Amino acid sequence: MARHPAAAEGGRVTEVNPPKAAQALISGFIRQQEVDAITGDLLEAYRADKRPALGKYGANVWYVRQALSIAGRVLWPGVVAILVLRIVSFPLAKGWNPSLVPSPGTSILDALVLVSAAYYGAARTGRVITGVLASMLTASIGFGSFFVYAVIMQPALLLAPVQTPFVIVIFCVLLLIASGFAIVAGVMGAAVGRWRHSTLPRAT
Repeated sequence: MARHPAAAEGGRVTEVNPPKAAQALISGFIRQQEVDAITGDLLEAYRADKRPALGKYGANVWYVRQALSIAGRVLWPGVVAILVLRIVSFPLAKGWNPSLVPSPGTSILDALVLVSAAYYGAARTGRVITGVLASMLTASIGFGSFFVYAVIMQPALLLAPVQTPFVIVIFCVLLLIASGFAIVAGVMGAAVGRWRHSTLPRAT
């Protein structure tokens, strides 16, 4: 007999839920008018089918995969662009793509990619938040690629946080700068994308 998708807490029976981060990710990458329908259908499938059949871990993995799939449909152009930019720029001489701020991930071409990613996200869903999220997640992947490349080139950097703990503070500051840069670029691109979405003819 399949278990009912509920758990006992303090003598009460409560409904089980998928990871909140995954739920928020789904809600941020779909049209506002589709949020209730899509999240409701996924939640029903999670509780009624996946949780009894797969257990907590398996059902959560399934739900996270659905969230990544939904977000990926919006994110993929920006992610591909930022990774291509990194691959192309790593072997080139410094200075060919000047930074607007002295920090990784804040160059002129980074700004162009982030604005474009935000525009695409907002134009697709009609929501500014989607564009800003697209910009921030794209920037995070681009930022991470700097350090992946650095570690590949100099594996000793993996020990830097242990040998010099202050490196962690520097890393956090650089991450905050890149995040702020992505938010600004995201708001700009998303505003235009939202306007573009509002001008498109509605299907009847």
